[in-house]
Amino acid sequence: MIRFALIVASTLGFVLTAALGNFMAPLLQELERFRPQEQQEPQTPVQSRVPALGGLCLMVSTLAAVGVGWTAACIAQPTLLGSESQLMTRLLIALFGAQAFGAIGLVDDAARLRSRAQLGLRRLLRLALEAAAAAAVLVLLAVNGCLPTGLQLPGAGYVELGGAAPVLWGFVLVALAECARTADGADGTVCGTAFAAMLGLMMLETRLGWFPLAVLPAALAGALLAFLLWNFPPAKLRPGSCGCLYLAGVLGCMPLSIGYAELSIPLALPFWAEGGMVLLQILYHRITGRPLFRAAPLHRWLEARGAGPVTVFYWLCALGVCGLALALAFVR
Repeated sequence: MIRFALIVASTLGFVLTAALGNFMAPLLQELERFRPQEQQEPQTPVQSRVPALGGLCLMVSTLAAVGVGWTAACIAQPTLLGSESQLMTRLLIALFGAQAFGAIGLVDDAARLRSRAQLGLRRLLRLALEAAAAAAVLVLLAVNGCLPTGLQLPGAGYVELGGAAPVLWGFVLVALAECARTADGADGTVCGTAFAAMLGLMMLETRLGWFPLAVLPAALAGALLAFLLWNFPPAKLRPGSCGCLYLAGVLGCMPLSIGYAELSIPLALPFWAEGGMVLLQILYHRITGRPLFRAAPLHRWLEARGAGPVTVFYWLCALGVCGLALALAFVR
């Protein structure tokens, strides 16, 4: 019956996202047409005043699909509500963290409507909000006794970190959010790579004994598949910072809530590659005064080498599949 609940969640996620996307895509196109006259000159995607609010489709549809799927699972197996492993508590904390990061992204997107804030929130303010969201998730996990105090390392087993664990997890959550945010420039890449990650997270939770909690990645996988109908190159609807930070929140908070925060590293490999390339470019330029790469992040580098949007999509999705394979090998 839990498998039936996963099917219900993924199907409902797909249907709701398809319906919301069918409404939002033409709405944002109309907003783009009626921009002020001074903004009609050719602009880069980053400078557009109309925000990419497609992430709202993912947030709303996934939340509804998870609610229905979890309810179906609890009806079929009422012991889930009173489980000693606190399944419902872990699921709610992961959902809260994802929604909190998504809300920060929504504020960042909405800020671009202002003529003097075309790049969104100021960096320090955005980082402070992301750190606050990460701290809230960590506090909730700690209060409920669900916060891991160490991590699994290949060949070394479980390594205790003590008081350094919350600091490390908070840094991972904020860094993952920033890396995912840099990946929004290429059509389809964020949703395509996240779709592979959600499928992997479902399989990993099954292997690790957290099968009921797979309702969240199942619902989000269905939502992402529907969102790709508009996000595949050439994109008519983009996730924006809202969708990117929401997906980063799920990839960071869900593994953390089940005690395997280290799984966020391989599952989010395309996002780490995107953000890591930008970081290397900045550091190298500050030290030497010259750029290390022709362009950054990774999708811009591929475009500079002549790759088209569809090719970039395939390359980053392939990288996502490699991250999935690494995560499965790690669990074995």
